[in-house]
Amino acid sequence: MRLGVILPHTRLSGGVKRFIELGRIFREKGHSFTVYTPDGTPPNWTSNYGRIASFSDLSGEENEILFITDRKHKKVLLDARATYKVFYHVSLHHKARIMVLDKRLHTFACSTNVARHDKLWFRVNPFLAVGGVNTSLFYPRDATTQLEGTLTILIYGRIFEKVKGTEIAVRACERLYKKYPFIKILLFDTPISPAMSEAIENFSTHVPYEYILNHPIEDNVSIFHRADIFVGAEKGAGWANTVAEAMACGIPVVATNSGTLDILIHKKTGLVVKRNSASIAKGIEKLIKSPGLRQELAINGRKHIENFTWHRLANTILDWYEAMESKAKTAPNH
Repeated sequence: MRLGVILPHTRLSGGVKRFIELGRIFREKGHSFTVYTPDGTPPNWTSNYGRIASFSDLSGEENEILFITDRKHKKVLLDARATYKVFYHVSLHHKARIMVLDKRLHTFACSTNVARHDKLWFRVNPFLAVGGVNTSLFYPRDATTQLEGTLTILIYGRIFEKVKGTEIAVRACERLYKKYPFIKILLFDTPISPAMSEAIENFSTHVPYEYILNHPIEDNVSIFHRADIFVGAEKGAGWANTVAEAMACGIPVVATNSGTLDILIHKKTGLVVKRNSASIAKGIEKLIKSPGLRQELAINGRKHIENFTWHRLANTILDWYEAMESKAKTAPNH
């Protein structure tokens, strides 16, 4: 089967990473998968990306399933040849009305967060295609590993994008530092623009911290393994990639419900908090005080996230295709 996706670029972002990961799985299963971008530029953050082509290549090609994640290139999708054209709704920050309500397109939701949004605002029930995470690449550290004497709080460091909530998470740590002077903040990011780099250069906090930049993506597990607690404070996320990766690494999580409705069960697989520094600080403090709870959430989180691997998501999509084909064959006018 031939599958493809129309993307605005291949720079590192959640939406792009989703299809690089899915493409790997589809190819493993014997299918072809192509990432189409305006000029066919390959990603510079991974070497295992498969086939990259430009929009101009679409005129001579046909796919069984062709995905898109934004409305900017809707005409490119409509002009392309594909049996099923799918709008994969991956971010609540994208204006999606003209995509979700277009009867020529099928809509997928990357999480229950997105599915609820589409039902509330558009009265549409999208196909739930939740996930994912690479549980082979992100794995729990050896239980015998001894961490440094400080208690390390890991935060995704994309500070330029306010919706990521990096500053809110840092402020929460600042609330706790006087009472718990042994805490340390660890941030990481791969900035994809000069503005993002400048925001990081201007970052400051009185809590001891380390900012890791441009770390090899395939080795991000080593960053997670340095953490005692992961904190996420996103807003409007479709699927919280870093939360999923932290859970896969066996790191207890304190996070908002943004992009996490499928994976964070309060006090079982993580702690769900409100998106303000006081609430987040309260969640962090609960874990500081209770090593037992940290261990429980770490174990439960890892077990639960195994239900949301990229492999399972790829199978869900292939099953959807088979169901659509079966339905088409039994249609009265077939």
